[in-house]
Amino acid sequence: MPCMSFKQTEYTVSLKPSSFIKMKIHLVILLVLSIYATPTLAKPARPFILKLVRHKAEKNSKLYKTKESDATISHLTPNREPPVFLAKLSIGEPPVPQLLHVDTGSSFTWVKCGGCITCQTQFPGYNPTASSTYSSVSCDDSSYESSPALSPVKRTGECHYREMYFDGSESRGTLAKETILFDTEDDGIESVSNVEFGCAHDIIDGFNVGTGLLGLAYGKFSILKQFSNKFSLCFETFSDDPSSGHSFLALGDGARTTGQSTSLFMRYGHYHVDIERISIDGRTINIPNQLTPIGNTIIDTGTSMLNLAGESYSEFKTHIDSLLDGHLNNFMDGHLVCYNGTIQHELPQLPTITLTFYKGASLELDPTSLFHQLGDEYFCLSVMMSPKIDLSIIGTNALQSYNIGFDLDNETIYFDKISCDYLD
Repeated sequence: MPCMSFKQTEYTVSLKPSSFIKMKIHLVILLVLSIYATPTLAKPARPFILKLVRHKAEKNSKLYKTKESDATISHLTPNREPPVFLAKLSIGEPPVPQLLHVDTGSSFTWVKCGGCITCQTQFPGYNPTASSTYSSVSCDDSSYESSPALSPVKRTGECHYREMYFDGSESRGTLAKETILFDTEDDGIESVSNVEFGCAHDIIDGFNVGTGLLGLAYGKFSILKQFSNKFSLCFETFSDDPSSGHSFLALGDGARTTGQSTSLFMRYGHYHVDIERISIDGRTINIPNQLTPIGNTIIDTGTSMLNLAGESYSEFKTHIDSLLDGHLNNFMDGHLVCYNGTIQHELPQLPTITLTFYKGASLELDPTSLFHQLGDEYFCLSVMMSPKIDLSIIGTNALQSYNIGFDLDNETIYFDKISCDYLD
């Protein structure tokens, strides 16, 4: 049967500004868990994740400054199911290789340690007792309200941590200090000493891929304080050969801050931007807007999908349906809208959407970023309704084929649609 053709219609979801209502964003985010259930890494049939850390009610941590340093590099490995990027680095002395989830929604770094009976990993476990640079960290009773939650162990003088995520997964273990080793641009090694991290002894419902998590949000435990509060992430697509090695993380003053820029709002450990318009192949449709006008969207690489808030999602879904109705058979797979066939075969039928931010910067999602292939016979829309009507979340799928630069001191984020091999 020949492929059916149709005239594409162009739409834009335009977000009207509303009066600013001052609120504590962390209280908004804490409501997510109670109203939204999302699959976790332990459910490969629906490999999409929401990894925003569940912050306690605490004041914004200040940004720490250190001496300026050259660019430090971590090559990233794409993982298709679940769709995450894994940072290559080493920890300890002698160094033990690691593959850590790259997460801009959490500031706390942790690795799976030897003796973790609930950990699944394809790598030899990091054993802290075999490392000459490992040391435990103590804490006091006042640390209970931190993120992660900390509790002292009086018998040993150690400090236990518990980090909880909104998909229900958890990491538990011992707070410690260790040396982390990164690559440098000149093919050398940069050693960062006394990094506070979590030595995980218990992983609950998730993180079956990789050996831990690299927290790239700002906060008390953030590794960014070692790197001038600046970093960039260059993501190729999940369809690329994982061995190509072009995707990378750059830390420090050599971070790639190129392309279009917009204001970056930092609130309670999360990176916020303002979406002003959502376009579907360019045509404008105005809808009522209930989004918070200052920082209405979070950039979170620990989340897989694009989560659109409230009426923005409803309007978006209506027009996606109108474009594809009669051309593709759709069905629901849990919370996901799915279609029979393959993305590659249906490519001419599939739309491109553009997220336009304050000051005109934009993020374009082509079909390979807008949809995700699940098996040989069907693919799904990589967009879901956000758990809150006034807060959207941009996950990793939407950031494919982009370099995203974060300059925390200047409160600016950069979006550059470029192949990573031009920057590496």
